[in-house]
Amino acid sequence: MVKRQSTSKQLLHKKQILDQTQEQLKTEFIGIDKVINETMDAISSWYLFPELQDKPVVINLWGLTGVGKSSLVNRLAESICFSEKYYHFDLGAKNDEWSIQGKLSKIYEHANGFPIILALDEFQHARTIDEAGKEVDKYFSRVVWELLDNGKFQITRYNYHVSEIYDLIYKLRHMLLNGVVVQKGKVVRNKNFFLKEINEGRSGRGRSGAAEIQFVPEHFQAAIYESAREKFKSVYDVKEKLSQLSGNGTVDFLQYILQFINSPKTIDCSKALVFVLGNLDEAYRMSNDFNPDIFADEFHEQSLKINISQIKRALKVRFRSEQIARLGNTHIIYPAFSSDSFKKIIRLELFNITERVKKLKKIPLAFDESIVEMIYGEGVFPTQGTRPIFTTIHQVINTKLGRIFTEMFLHKLHASSIYFRAEKDFITVEFLLNDKIIHSFSVKQILNLEALRKSKRDDVQAITAVHEVGHAVLAVMLLRILPEIICSTTAEYGTNGFVSTKIKWKYISKKEILPRLAVFLGGLAAEKMVFGDEHVTTGCEDDLVRATEFISEMLKESGMGEVAAAIHVKDCITRHFLHDEKNEVNDEIEKWLIKARTLAEKTLLEQETLLLKMANHLSDHRSMTKDLIKSFLVKYAYNFDESDLIENGDDLYYRRELKRKVVALEEIPVREIEIDNFEFSLNKSFSQ
Repeated sequence: MVKRQSTSKQLLHKKQILDQTQEQLKTEFIGIDKVINETMDAISSWYLFPELQDKPVVINLWGLTGVGKSSLVNRLAESICFSEKYYHFDLGAKNDEWSIQGKLSKIYEHANGFPIILALDEFQHARTIDEAGKEVDKYFSRVVWELLDNGKFQITRYNYHVSEIYDLIYKLRHMLLNGVVVQKGKVVRNKNFFLKEINEGRSGRGRSGAAEIQFVPEHFQAAIYESAREKFKSVYDVKEKLSQLSGNGTVDFLQYILQFINSPKTIDCSKALVFVLGNLDEAYRMSNDFNPDIFADEFHEQSLKINISQIKRALKVRFRSEQIARLGNTHIIYPAFSSDSFKKIIRLELFNITERVKKLKKIPLAFDESIVEMIYGEGVFPTQGTRPIFTTIHQVINTKLGRIFTEMFLHKLHASSIYFRAEKDFITVEFLLNDKIIHSFSVKQILNLEALRKSKRDDVQAITAVHEVGHAVLAVMLLRILPEIICSTTAEYGTNGFVSTKIKWKYISKKEILPRLAVFLGGLAAEKMVFGDEHVTTGCEDDLVRATEFISEMLKESGMGEVAAAIHVKDCITRHFLHDEKNEVNDEIEKWLIKARTLAEKTLLEQETLLLKMANHLSDHRSMTKDLIKSFLVKYAYNFDESDLIENGDDLYYRRELKRKVVALEEIPVREIEIDNFEFSLNKSFSQ
């Protein structure tokens, strides 16, 4: 009864630790509450009942770089008192066999068969299938998959003492054959010969007059202990064992040690909690977009749509099916940070700086919201997580601290607080005493991204404005989608501007192929209309590639052309495809592109006023947001009704059409339907 009460008390205590850890992590990590909840739920049985576990618990954490995967696991291990039983493997580093052996040996020596936490970081680099689809093999990769399977695997005990012990055995045998006699580990006959042979190459070692000479010298005894720690409590056990042996007994003992060293040892991680951490570009398609001007909220929304099926499909590009199965089904997906989360992270770091300064200098800092906005504008690259933010905070805030305390010393200031605020590219620091400013100074802050974003009001911005508005106007008029933002200058290298739009539905129908193609070609069509055919500029390359790829996929893969078939170039491995030997499909692609360009030009001509007004605005201002675009549409668009814009694409046609057909079907009297002659088509209406 007492034991049961003690167990229950221990269980309640561990549950309390989990609950406290869960709440604490949410205060330290912003924007990942759902991830924390799922993680804590996944580890609860392992933490509360490790004795019931006979194979590792595997938890996969997937996300963009810099979202806190490694940091979360590190902090979790610390919070539940597993820091000394936490082993981190960076699979992105250049792991050689010896460094890995060393880490695994630590587990064997200190935690074999006990609950531990393992982190397999940068897991995407453990791939067993390369970019060309060929299998690759790595030593550590084999260990990883054995670990994930049942938690038990074998590694060699081989170490750098093996050759040393092997040579010793050879020498001792030679001495015994040449008259050296050993009793209880000591040389008792032919000592001079023994010393000469054993000290060969070791000048100054040993003396013939020594009273007792050990058959196995001390430095070899230490090597024996290091090589076979499992067999001895300390090096003194080795000494004790050798002190009881004859010459031949010593050689037999050393042969046993050598055999033991060369035998494999079983690492038992069956009670481990294994975190698999990785970035999957195949699932996070936005990961390669480094544009700091794309809304973080857009990437955040895209990331929320990633599901376990997409993760497994992305893994299939890198790993074999049986390996993916070993990862299990606990896949926790990190969202990209929203703009709100980024700003909370900035405020949290500013708070941490305040606490450190207050502790060291006994004076509080305070930050105006303008400082947060400056750091956000200069430091946020939506797909790169928090790392760029922290370096920006260092540049904006930490580099000013030396000047601040120098000012206090020089001017003998006794301020009660220090206040930071930003205006344009200047930071002003105010020293306050009882809420009154007693001193201040301003410093110019170099804002590299902001300089790139500034309106240049030159030809390039004018061209970009016309080009991007062309895309935007066609998106509204042909697809009924309102762009999120249009930019005529951007901080992204190699890009002058962009339009950000969200397709509201999750499919592509045949009737929208032509409008989509026209939107791709909208920039080119707009430049031709405004500047004339001779003044059309380069810069449409990406648009043309995307348009051609899109219509090629529609006709060659999706069956949207005149022939509903899969079409491929002729090759021995494409014998199950149709081959476009007469270039009929290529001719069809050209026709589609010509029709799309005609549609784009016709539509833009109808909306000439809207196009010119929006382009004119963007030639002076770097961007137009959603609300501003809508106001231009209402004022200048031809034959436009705001209610035509699609906000919800989940119920546009297909569900309603299906229901309508079913209702029509039910209205036919059952007695008039003859099963033998029953003909059914969604394209026909039933009549009595």
